[in-house]
Amino acid sequence: MRFVLIAAALALSACTPRDNTAEHAAGCARSATHEVTWSAEGAPDTITTRSDGPSCAQAVVTLVARNSAGDPLWAFASTYYDMTMGGIPPEGAPPVSDEQMDTFLAGWADVTLQHANELPEWRQGFDTLSASAQTFSYDTPFDRETYEMLRQRNLPMICYAAAVEGSQCLIIDPASHAPIMIVAYGP
Repeated sequence: MRFVLIAAALALSACTPRDNTAEHAAGCARSATHEVTWSAEGAPDTITTRSDGPSCAQAVVTLVARNSAGDPLWAFASTYYDMTMGGIPPEGAPPVSDEQMDTFLAGWADVTLQHANELPEWRQGFDTLSASAQTFSYDTPFDRETYEMLRQRNLPMICYAAAVEGSQCLIIDPASHAPIMIVAYGP
């Protein structure tokens, strides 16, 4: 009878959820912040970048923009390797150190304020903004008339890395007062 009770106790303990606290403590939970006045004049927004994963090489990285009241304005998520090398880590890739992750997060959070009129003009007679531009490939969710109207309003804009060689630029929509992507660009 005692054998049956011991076997039952062992079976139940195998079904009990494990405490992964020690495992996650050794993971890659890091962050960086940067202030930029973008969504409202005189009230700094906070850009926070974070990593989370069992290791820094396996980390999911996020960029979150919050207004001065702490309300989320925009969020973007990717992986460390996709943002730094493109794709998934190759087999046998060296580990990513805390210092490497800290450097990446600090650089990613360090967005600067620009203005929409700094974007390339979508010249008359071109079907796409990219065909009109001369340096990078550009993509916008807007038609030519809307893009040019927003660009010419000279709205405050922040751009952040969205891939190894790609960026996305955000403005505050004058109608909805919410962030929108005005353009994405890269080689």
